[in-house]
Amino acid sequence: MNELKRKTLFGSLWMLVERFGYLSVQFISNLVLARLLMPEDFGTIGIMMVFITLANVFIDTGFSASLIQKKDITEQDKSTVFITNITLAVIAYGILYFASPLIAEYFHNEELCSMLRVLGIILLIDAFCAIQNTLLTREMNFKLLTQIKLTSIFVAAFVAIILAYRNYGIWSLIVQYLLYSLIRVVSTWCITKWKPILTFSIKSFKNLFGFGSKLLISHLVAELYVNFQQILIGRYYTSVDLGYYSQARQFQQIPTGTISQVINSVAYPAYARMQNDRIALREMFRQNIRLVTYFNTAIMILLASIARPLITLMYSSKWLGAVGYFQFLCLGFGVFLAIHQCSLSVLKAVGRSDYVLILEIIKKILGILFIIIGLKVWGIWGILYALALNSFIEIFLNGYFLKKEIQYSGLNTLIDMLPSIFVAIVSGVVSYFSSIFIFNNNVLETIIVSSLIFIICFLLGSWIGHLYGFEVLKKSVISILKKQLEFYRNSKYKNCI
Repeated sequence: MNELKRKTLFGSLWMLVERFGYLSVQFISNLVLARLLMPEDFGTIGIMMVFITLANVFIDTGFSASLIQKKDITEQDKSTVFITNITLAVIAYGILYFASPLIAEYFHNEELCSMLRVLGIILLIDAFCAIQNTLLTREMNFKLLTQIKLTSIFVAAFVAIILAYRNYGIWSLIVQYLLYSLIRVVSTWCITKWKPILTFSIKSFKNLFGFGSKLLISHLVAELYVNFQQILIGRYYTSVDLGYYSQARQFQQIPTGTISQVINSVAYPAYARMQNDRIALREMFRQNIRLVTYFNTAIMILLASIARPLITLMYSSKWLGAVGYFQFLCLGFGVFLAIHQCSLSVLKAVGRSDYVLILEIIKKILGILFIIIGLKVWGIWGILYALALNSFIEIFLNGYFLKKEIQYSGLNTLIDMLPSIFVAIVSGVVSYFSSIFIFNNNVLETIIVSSLIFIICFLLGSWIGHLYGFEVLKKSVISILKKQLEFYRNSKYKNCI
């Protein structure tokens, strides 16, 4: 257990470095690219990435999660997954290649055909390192994963900015995706020790597919649901509208995705090792829920309160059309998103991929129904209303199955979340009205002052309410300060000697 805690702690730190490093590079490059390119360029790349994402889910087939969840894996298991991934990647790219003209016609954009065929090469490239990434995750070797990913995104982003500056337009974004995948694959093969033995076992395939097939369907349903929104906007609205929505969604997902991925990438293998001790698993899950809610809610509400000056500063005034979408996504959707990922990780860890499948089907059917009704009544805003409503309902749907496994219901989840949400909302209201009062031509000053007001109010409220996240933060800061002080004293003592 001590070794698991050590790996979990260091894994969390490296995943934090990886996510913030990756997103920092992506974020900075996106700021530059947003000023060099037009909103319609981001709308077009958003449409293409819908099909790339869906194809990647199909290629994975849930085998990654199966290898992590399975207690003991053989070389036959690994090679079987490797061969399966390559085979499915070739099939997926073939389908995408011949379907490209139909996709271009559906979205009334002839250029989509050639661009999608080029971008689709990512599917073939990524398939060659999928198994290595899974094995590194299983071993909780997040340090190596971090080094590979950060090197790849840095080089790819740098090249994309140069191409955009030289007026290559949307092709600079396509090259960025391709180059990132290529560098990652080459680095992985050069650094990792594992190499395939090119043996395919039907027994291994059936065994892994039994667990992974349910996750495949659930992941496919989830991605269809997420990308269904972009398909509708791309079909019935302009590329500019889709560009605003895509940029707002991407910006909102940076902090939410970072927090949930850091926690869940490390927590999932840790949950899996604790699957036989349901009491300890429930307590660990509760701690993660309160911790994720504390940081995620604070960030979401802060960003919503300073959205207008923030987007003006980062993307320029031509992106102000994304402000309203971004604010609503933070408040109505982003607050709960990370929690859903935590819940699904527990269910997967205890081997209940069937529950995950049932949940995804129910949630996505409801979500699609809400989106269709919302789109007809309120247009693009109807999609946002549907996301918010469905996100809230998901808490109780997840809780129904969690209660069966670890005696933790949706109501328990909401109760653990409410203190952090309340403190963040109060702080956000104060910060928002401060932003309105302060907002002038100096947007940087507005962002700094409003953010400081929010942080002061939030920390004060956290201290008064004895919030769990605040206690963890306080202990971490005190521990770091003590170590620094001890290091300083030891250094001073050595110098005296």
